[in-house]
Amino acid sequence: MGDVVILRSTPIDLTSDVGHAFVVDATRAAEGLLTDKELAEKYELSPADWQAITKDVALGHAIRAERERRVRSGTAVREAAAKHLIKGPGILDQIMSGSDSHPKHKIEAYKELRTTAAIGDGAEGRAESDRFVITIVLNSDESGAGVVEHYNKSIAVNPNDTNPDITINLDEGHSEQFDKPPNRDEHHGDE
Repeated sequence: MGDVVILRSTPIDLTSDVGHAFVVDATRAAEGLLTDKELAEKYELSPADWQAITKDVALGHAIRAERERRVRSGTAVREAAAKHLIKGPGILDQIMSGSDSHPKHKIEAYKELRTTAAIGDGAEGRAESDRFVITIVLNSDESGAGVVEHYNKSIAVNPNDTNPDITINLDEGHSEQFDKPPNRDEHHGDE
């Protein structure tokens, strides 16, 4: 077992799932995204536990490493921006409802609120796709004919997924086209 922290009267390894979650939440608290009180309530930390945690050197190192990772990956700035973004609808409502707001600003505030209301996992009116489609157009194969590769696959893992747009022709002429890529060195001569 590596470095441990006491959470809910239980020693928790910092590299375990619960330990890592605590390190992430402690980092978020250091960034101002959670309050110390919220962190203490979530992990049921007593004042004595809190004092011990604030003096834990290994935890301090883990929090600094997590902070650096969050800054490099952009997670810290995205979460901070999201926290401030939630103030936006109230500000837009003040602009839209304000008697001293210019009509143009009211219309723009309404449009932005409408757009904001349509984000999230269950947003209505937004087209959702259960498939991804990729089309690759290549110049030519050995015969000089253009080659188009088209992939239409289910986003969900499905071992029985078939491509609904393509009929596979396995005659001798076509199977070779898909078995090996064309040798581009053969066509550099006198064409």
